[in-house]
Amino acid sequence: MTDTLRQLFDPKNQRGIILPLAMIILLILSVVLTGLSLLSGQEPLVAGNHLMIAQAQAMAEAGIERALWALSNPDSPNGVQWPAPAPEPYDGSRFIPVTTEDGTVLGGFRLTITGEGDRQRQVLALGLVPGDQGPLGRARQEISATAIRLRFPSPPATLTVRGDLVVGPGTSVDASAPGSCGSAAGTWSSGTTTVDADMATQGGFLEHQSMGVFDERAFTPMELNALKAVARVRGTYFQGSAVFDATRPLPDGLVFVDTVDGRPINTATAITDLATVSVGNGAGAGPGGVFRGWIIANGSVAISGSVAIEGLVYAADRFSQTGAARLIGAAMAGHARSTDPSLLDARPANGAALVGSCEAGRTGGGKLPQRWLVKPGSYREAAG
Repeated sequence: MTDTLRQLFDPKNQRGIILPLAMIILLILSVVLTGLSLLSGQEPLVAGNHLMIAQAQAMAEAGIERALWALSNPDSPNGVQWPAPAPEPYDGSRFIPVTTEDGTVLGGFRLTITGEGDRQRQVLALGLVPGDQGPLGRARQEISATAIRLRFPSPPATLTVRGDLVVGPGTSVDASAPGSCGSAAGTWSSGTTTVDADMATQGGFLEHQSMGVFDERAFTPMELNALKAVARVRGTYFQGSAVFDATRPLPDGLVFVDTVDGRPINTATAITDLATVSVGNGAGAGPGGVFRGWIIANGSVAISGSVAIEGLVYAADRFSQTGAARLIGAAMAGHARSTDPSLLDARPANGAALVGSCEAGRTGGGKLPQRWLVKPGSYREAAG
């Protein structure tokens, strides 16, 4: 009996341990398998939710694109007139479905366009999947953005100067070419226009005009900021001194050259802080060596050599065109700081130095269509 008890209570005795150990292992495995089965049961629901959210995001993006199209086509039956309030369904009052070719509804969006301007509107698009009815089982994504339109300032002349202007001998300006701005003059200045007797101008020149006329048509600070933001996105934003020639050609489209510190020009801005843009031989990178687009400078622009430009040149300060340079479109000079006159003293090999064309100026030679776009930095997403 003593030996039997000793064997039972011997710590080295392993007999009988297998059963409880196996039960413990089975219990742990049961818990793990139960948890995995619960998780696997939730996976289709989670995947479905992610899919619906992605679809709702796509619906909201479609709403933004619809708003830009409606603003860019004001004369269409489904467009938005400007300046005017946005009509139904652009007031958020109606769900706009998105369907497949066979009519299956994938989802849709509600679209709200606020404001009445012809240059800037606020857009709110609410994407909904699978539809607009019922509080449960529905995904929603919200996108807000500011829509802007690049405005052509419609200057009163082919060359418009808010200050004095000097026109050199043998220089010709044609403000009556096809696509011209109608009654626009050849040159316009708020100060004195010094004209050589040999100047050949079709459209005449105006001097001692009201500065208010220029100021009404000039780009506003808000518009300049918008143009700057667009140029940043395109990679065509520069600061300080910018030289464009055959080694560094101008990229077609919008080119913005800002002040040295990137701040707007005011009465305290030093002349040395203004942008200085030089456009010389071979600067046109487009077909035929022509630059097509807009050159916007928070400072002065000097065009020289043999270069052709189709579009708009807008200098917040002084403008000069010399050599064999030719400009088709329009040019404006604001003389924000400089008191020296702008200069037009160019004699290209063929045609007039300045050819007035509202179409070329407005569209940048076809590179800047007058459509609405999302203002860079204004795009915001919010999950519902």
